[in-house]
Amino acid sequence: MSNQTSSRSVRTLALIVTLCALMVLLSLTVALAVAAHVEPATNDSKPAASSPVAQSGTLTASLVDPAASAKEKTATVKVQVTGVKLIDPALTNKRPTKGQGHLHYRVDDGPVIATTTTKLSFHELTSGKHQIVVMLANNDHSPTGLGQTLEITVP
Repeated sequence: MSNQTSSRSVRTLALIVTLCALMVLLSLTVALAVAAHVEPATNDSKPAASSPVAQSGTLTASLVDPAASAKEKTATVKVQVTGVKLIDPALTNKRPTKGQGHLHYRVDDGPVIATTTTKLSFHELTSGKHQIVVMLANNDHSPTGLGQTLEITVP
């Protein structure tokens, strides 16, 4: 019996050591993953949302064939941006950078669509008057001050 008990104790100890090693390995992996996503702090750093970047570009938005689109209960917006490179904010770690941004589209009080596309269509609009807001946003989604509101009336 003592050999069997001793063998069982050794296996139990080996299992505990293996589990501890796995826990340490998992903790290190998580710590490295978190460290890879943390930005180094500096004395003059501020949260991105509190430091909007003013852009010196221009934004012009227009509806594409609004009369025909309204009859089909759609609206297509075409946007021209100059002086600012449209870039996916996820590629910039959402850090505001002068000369970079993306577009925010919003129909009435609907959700904001953040994208770099300069032509976007909205379908299944209800009858009545609709406002489509197009804004140039910084990489952290803060407004740049450049934007335009378009209106379309769907019969």
